[in-house]
Amino acid sequence: MTAFTKPTGPFTNDELRAYIETMMLFAVADGTVRKAELNMVQMTVVGYLESHPSLKGMTRQQLIDLCFECANAIYDEGPAARLTKVAAILSTEQQRMFALSMAAAVAGADGYIQTGERAGFALLQRAFGLTAEQVRWAIEAFD
Repeated sequence: MTAFTKPTGPFTNDELRAYIETMMLFAVADGTVRKAELNMVQMTVVGYLESHPSLKGMTRQQLIDLCFECANAIYDEGPAARLTKVAAILSTEQQRMFALSMAAAVAGADGYIQTGERAGFALLQRAFGLTAEQVRWAIEAFD
């Protein structure tokens, strides 16, 4: 399997939120957002999505607030419901593989993929219509 390709062109605000929400699903998978996980979300957002116009001028606190907005939506509606909404926004395989790769980075931020995070990958696989091989590839990159 080859590495993911970052989607080209500017992202919509909905896409930006969908990418962040996918990562936050794995940050909240064990019921607690750890500092290492939140830092990984922030570094991933800045590193992968730095060209997004919405990030220009966004303060660290605004990014943290957006992360917690996404986490609250997951807590309120449940991971499966939120992933269904995310999948409607990230509709191409390229977008979904990109989101999967970013999520795997967050899941592996503490050095290993936890049981709750593995369950999250199963939800992500179903919602995004990914193969087991695609998900295994992402997990192995960070586990």
